[in-house]
Amino acid sequence: MSREDELAIVRQQVSILAEREIGLLDIISKRASRGADTQPAEDKLALLESMMWKLHRRLSRLKSGEQIA
Repeated sequence: MSREDELAIVRQQVSILAEREIGLLDIISKRASRGADTQPAEDKLALLESMMWKLHRRLSRLKSGEQIA
């Protein structure tokens, strides 16, 4: 797979995660306004943010030309 292909895949993954994060933020906001438990959604958001940082690091390495195992 070429570096450009990998960049495109990572960018697509970042976009998908960003959409999921927006959805979870909306859920958290709505639940909080109702006084409902937001912890499960907050836990999922933390996981997505962790995944986003990993993708960001991968994207940075790809842009700099490093090989990724």
